[in-house]
This record gives sequence, C-alpha cells and structure tokens, in this order.
Amino acid sequence: METGNIKELLAIMDEGELSALRYDDGDVKIELERTPGSISATTLPLMAERVGQLLNTRNDLSGITSGAASAPTPAEDDSVTAVKSPMVGTFYVSPSPDEEPFVKIGQEVLTGQTLAIVEAMKMMNEITAPVPGIVTEVLAANGTQVEYDQPLFLIATEATA
Repeated sequence: METGNIKELLAIMDEGELSALRYDDGDVKIELERTPGSISATTLPLMAERVGQLLNTRNDLSGITSGAASAPTPAEDDSVTAVKSPMVGTFYVSPSPDEEPFVKIGQEVLTGQTLAIVEAMKMMNEITAPVPGIVTEVLAANGTQVEYDQPLFLIATEATA
C-alpha cells in the first residue's frame, strides 16, 4: 500500500468524522483509530508515510469498512434541544452506581435541573437542562468517555412549530 492510499484513508476518516476505520482486502489489513485531539495535524502525514513504508504497495481500497463513528448529530428542529457536553470526561447518569438516574426518557425536566454528571480531572460537573421540556433520548452510555460538544440528551420543548 502506498503512502497516498494511507493519506486517502485518513481523509475518509476526516470527511466522515470517524474515530476508527478498518481496511481489509485479504492480503493487507489496517485498523486506524484516533482519539480526537490526541494527534496533531503534522503527525498524520508522518504516520501515513511510515505505515506506507511497512506495507506492500497496493492501489485497491475496496476493502474499506467504517468503524465507530462520532456521536450522532440530532436533526435540526426548533422543538428539540440537544444538550451537549461542555468538556471531555466520563459521563454518569446518576450520583453513584447504586442510585437512580437523575432523569429517565419521557421525564419532564425544568430549566437548570441536573441531567447527568461529567467527571473531568477528578471534578464532578453537573450537566443541567438548558430549557424546560421532556427528555426524549439519552445519547451517551453511563460510564463512557464523552467529548467536548458531544450531544448527550435530546429534550423536546413545549413550543410547537
């Protein structure tokens, strides 16, 4: 596989906002994975060049399959508000593992009501409802890593279009 092909795989990851990509054509297998913010833009071309040196020269990219994509982006709708993470950290739906979640799907919430906690650098940061409404979706799993600006909840507001 040539350096240009590796760069093309990286471009596909960027365009699709993918965090992982798997390529397998039977002879060559590549798994690319990145954590947002962990790799500089100058490092990517160097990595592509090195991987290209290690692999056989191939031009066929037909074995590409996408891996874990970034969080789904909610549809733009005035009656639905996405609550996004203000920071990178670990997402928790309850104050402790043996307690009930702060909110459940279908529950009515008020502005300022605690929805979840994001732990960052040993600090617990409350995620609160920016608008009153009904929780329609929880987009992150309990105990998982969330990224800055990642949608965590969808709240249907009472306003009608």
